[in-house]
Amino acid sequence: MSTRHLHERDGAPYRLGRHVEHDPRSLRYAHGVLPTSAIKSVEWTRRIPILDQGRLGSCTGNAATGLLGTDSAGRTASTTVTIGAAGAAASHGLFTAGEHALDEDFAVKLYSLATILDGVSGQYPPTDTGSTGIGVAKALRALGLAGSYTHAFSVAALNSALQTGPVLIGITWYQSMFDPKNDGQIVVDPSSGVAGGHELELNAFDASTGEYQVPNSWNTSWGKDGYGYFTTAALTSLLSQQGDVTVPALVGAPQPTPTPAPAVTAEQLATSIRGLLTQNGV
Repeated sequence: MSTRHLHERDGAPYRLGRHVEHDPRSLRYAHGVLPTSAIKSVEWTRRIPILDQGRLGSCTGNAATGLLGTDSAGRTASTTVTIGAAGAAASHGLFTAGEHALDEDFAVKLYSLATILDGVSGQYPPTDTGSTGIGVAKALRALGLAGSYTHAFSVAALNSALQTGPVLIGITWYQSMFDPKNDGQIVVDPSSGVAGGHELELNAFDASTGEYQVPNSWNTSWGKDGYGYFTTAALTSLLSQQGDVTVPALVGAPQPTPTPAPAVTAEQLATSIRGLLTQNGV
């Protein structure tokens, strides 16, 4: 298991909260890659408003809540979800059985559950420790809202995953990225300095321009009404810097079949995780 706290720079205009958690076992659950001819432009409709995490490092919970409130193949999202008795029992007292609105309160509770289940030391409350993509995917599964989750280890796998629904991305966040251009383009300038780590939902891909759309969790005052986009080059660069792509298979949507990884040693698995998303030319 490789877990790393991403220090958050003081004085940032918005909170972040994502940390790196890469587990060698994840390679056994790699998302499959479709032929290039099968990759089309997609935009999955988000049914809930842009959320606002405020001064809490709950980006993982916010991103996953957005995912729940966004359509995918074979699944029309709603503004609410229903948690069964088994999910409530596994929620460490954070959720009751029944219907829950997909709002900021839900996102904070989901973040809290993720801090219990992830590989990061600390738990919210009382400590605003931040969390990880794997942690919040585990939380979705514990609540019975996702049947499983896979991981995209290349841009080709990411594009393939997007053909059937939105995904979660965990990336390094640079100072330049706090201020997108007027059209929403997020400027990735490493010379501006690392501000911390951030988790986002990614819900659209334009195959003609190579642009990826992300709804953020900083209210509609950020970006273009709360949305921004990455170019392929920018996102590829970010994912190569200990980034990750988590693909929860939400209940009600088709469950993906992971691509079995070849037999390798534990040391080789660890090396692969350290170089996560640098494979296949990424």
